[in-house]
Amino acid sequence: MAYSDFGPPRRSRRRRKVIIVVFLLLIIGVLVLAVRYRTERRESIDYLSAAEEVAADHAEMADRLGTLLQGLGQEDRPAVILRLESLAADSRILRRRIEGLVVTRPVAEVSGLMRVAVGSWDDGIGALDDAIVAILDAEDGDSSGDEELRLAFELLQLGDRAYSGVLEGVVRLDPEIVPAEFPTVTYTEGEYAPLYDSEVIAGRLRRLGGLSELRDITVVGATIPEPVSEGIGGVRRVPASDVFSVQVTVSNTGNVVAEKVTVVVTLQKQFSGDAVNRLSQLIPAIEPGASETLDFEDLEVEVGQVYTITATATFDDGPDETDDNTWSLLFERNAE
Repeated sequence: MAYSDFGPPRRSRRRRKVIIVVFLLLIIGVLVLAVRYRTERRESIDYLSAAEEVAADHAEMADRLGTLLQGLGQEDRPAVILRLESLAADSRILRRRIEGLVVTRPVAEVSGLMRVAVGSWDDGIGALDDAIVAILDAEDGDSSGDEELRLAFELLQLGDRAYSGVLEGVVRLDPEIVPAEFPTVTYTEGEYAPLYDSEVIAGRLRRLGGLSELRDITVVGATIPEPVSEGIGGVRRVPASDVFSVQVTVSNTGNVVAEKVTVVVTLQKQFSGDAVNRLSQLIPAIEPGASETLDFEDLEVEVGQVYTITATATFDDGPDETDDNTWSLLFERNAE
């Protein structure tokens, strides 16, 4: 019997090629799945690690807010508002962070609840800031701020409930992708729970006279050179010098920022009433308890002439001037 020297038919060779291609595709598919699995696992761990840090920061913020509400009446208005604004700013940062994280399939449920929790806390803290200011600034009989306060507390409660769901969801995850234990976070429960009552807090705010907004400034002046003696009729004597100037110090004795304060210095001859100089400067803002000193230089003062120099500070946008916002001096320039 004779045998052919030719190789296997073409159909058999094509079949082998197809099998090899399929095998290679399977290997590539397995490798892709393995890489995707590792990537997803790493991104899941990264998400949970960041979410745990955000939760820990909110736990600290909840304590800050509870302490603030508990201590209402022990601080003045600027300190309370500053602490509220600091909380609101920190909360916005945490919200942007959680919203910018990569969310994978394994952590999708936890991520959804976490966004609701962090978003509600952020909205609640912002609304609380507005509500407290509204109550402090309200006219007698205006209780609109009470409703704002109640809604702010409800937003914080919603965040607390959503975060409880986060903790339940984390327990169901693969423990190997949870890098750290999530802390317990609650704004409206636990130690400070009784404080999250809108009627209680609104009533306390209204009783706090120290938190009422007060705009007040005082003015003190000094001549350069300073008077050396007092003559007849209360006229102070200022020694001769090459230049004559006035330093005016404006102090904010209120409890809110004093904005747009204009200081006017007027130099008049005592007997003629003519204004020799009238100068003004603007102070953009003075923080509560702080002072600003302005120099008014090269004022025209004749030897032997009696003058009245006056410095007055006023608010550009309102009449909140007080009786101590003016300083004046009656003086005579000596020849030597």
